[in-house]
Amino acid sequence: MANCFSLLDFYHVNVTELHRLLVRNMKRYRILLGITQAELAERAGISVGYVGEVEMGRKYPSPEKFEGIARALGLRPFRLIMGPEDVTDAMGPDAVYETAEKLKARLSKEIDDFVKEVDPKIMPPLIYYKNGRRLRGR
Repeated sequence: MANCFSLLDFYHVNVTELHRLLVRNMKRYRILLGITQAELAERAGISVGYVGEVEMGRKYPSPEKFEGIARALGLRPFRLIMGPEDVTDAMGPDAVYETAEKLKARLSKEIDDFVKEVDPKIMPPLIYYKNGRRLRGR
């Protein structure tokens, strides 16, 4: 992302904080959904080229297109312009830590399952986290 914006700055394109957040979040949510720019474009009713232009920071969508993109990503429109600190403020710091703990536990299980698939004889001790503390075990 930084390369995209440094290129824009080189060409003296005015990129606002909202524009940076839109570009970052749009691409992030699209990748999290596992869809291509073409799939997003189809869902949003816009062209693939337009999606690419927005993700590169060259274009800023109209309110109608903005809502279409958000709907295509399964989001309420304001989520596309929220920064990480906004999410923390909205959820509260405890919710962020709880989510991190859940993700750590889920990833530990997925790694455990993957190792069992690759070689059921090898089962290294996994590292678990509880309340931010590192624990060893199975």
